[in-house]
Parts: sequence; structure tokens; C-alpha cells
Amino acid sequence: MSYELISDEEYSNLPLEDDRCFIEFESICRRNMTRMIDQDTSTSFDQTVREQYMSAVYAVAQECNVTDVLWYSGSPEGFNGDFRSFSLSVQGAVARMRIRLRGQNHPYSVLLTSSTRTKVEHYVSRIRDLIEKSEMDPERKKRLDERLDLLLKEFGNRRVSFASTMAILVGLTTTIAGVVTIAADGQKAVAQIMALIGADKETEEAAAQRLSPPLKALPAPEVKRPAIHVKPARPKPNYDLDEDIPF
Repeated sequence: MSYELISDEEYSNLPLEDDRCFIEFESICRRNMTRMIDQDTSTSFDQTVREQYMSAVYAVAQECNVTDVLWYSGSPEGFNGDFRSFSLSVQGAVARMRIRLRGQNHPYSVLLTSSTRTKVEHYVSRIRDLIEKSEMDPERKKRLDERLDLLLKEFGNRRVSFASTMAILVGLTTTIAGVVTIAADGQKAVAQIMALIGADKETEEAAAQRLSPPLKALPAPEVKRPAIHVKPARPKPNYDLDEDIPF
């Protein structure tokens, strides 16, 4: 016998991204499995529902390329041991995916492409060369190099913070602008880095909009029409034509 752990509507509303799809699918199935099983259900019913949960979650894990979920069978403790090991495997995989996905929807950070990171490193090297060849005193050059090191450290993060990055870039622009020999080329390199960050953020937001499930339309409010009270028609007088009419 098969018991529905997830509805057709819930299937159609699952996220398109593999990790998010698996996390949501497993959560729905586990919630419904827990709801079906209680102290009044039989042991055989409980095992059937748990088997269906295992089968469905394992199949979707394979489809979504979640390799951390393993199928267990033949435990010395019987089915309960298999189910316990499988559940631990699933929860470990979900925890790892949630950690990987953390901060992805943060409006003040951006996930940079490998191409952007390579270009940023090129522009940072360009700025370093300009600083090294400039007539600035050694102490000032050292401070600028330290700023560039902070910038590269920020770009080493999985997601780049706008606040930290822009603070460093604005500081670089201000300092470079005071050095005539490198002002034009240095400011151009900084502007290119800012443009690259902005382009990746626009791409990320556009992709997020495409992947978001469409909002369900709210039902139209019920319009209550005021009751129309119709006055009863006045009864017409009943004249007896044969009755004498007094004058």
C-alpha cells in the first residue's frame, strides 16, 4: 500500500536548484511521515510509511546528485536500525547543504564568478605595480599594499560583502587620487573592480527571480451585495360591479 508523503502541488512548487529541492522535499516527506505515525497506528503501518519515506528520499537524493545520502539494509537491529542509520545520513546531508547555502539570499553580499575573481586579481596586481612605481614614500606604499591584501582576503570569501569591499575600494580611490602620477590609471582599475561586482550582483538577482516559484493569486474577495427589500404591491380594490354605488 502507498501513502502520499507529498502532494502533486508540493511537487510542482519545489525549487529548481538541486540542493534546495532536496532539502524541501525531505522536509515535507518527514513532516508528513511524522504526522501519519502515532501511538494508535500499528507497527506494520509505521514500517510501511517509513519504508516509503526512505525510498522516496533516496530516489530524490540520487536525482539531485546528493551523494551523502546512503541506503542502509541488513542492520543487526533489523529495520529500525536501517531506518535510524538512513535518517542520520539524511540529516547530515541536509545540514551540510544548509551550511553551503547560508547567506545566499543576503542582499548586501554577492557570489562572484570565477571569471570575475580572476579579473579582480589582475586589477589588484595592476594597482600594486602603479603603487610600486610611484614616488610615494615607503610607509604610504606599505599602507596601500595592506589595503590591497585586505581586499584580496575579502574576495577569498565565498560571498563578498558590499560594506567591507566598498570601504576598502573607496579608501584606495581617495589615496590614489592624491598621487598625480598614478591617479588616472589607479582610479580606472578601482572603477573596473566596482563594475565587475555590480554586474555579478545584477546577474545573481535576475537568476533568483527566475528560480522563485510564482506567487499564488489570492482568491477574489467575496462581494456581498446589499439585500434589496421589495415592498409588497398594494392590493387593488375589489369593486363589485353589481353593487349599487350611492350618490
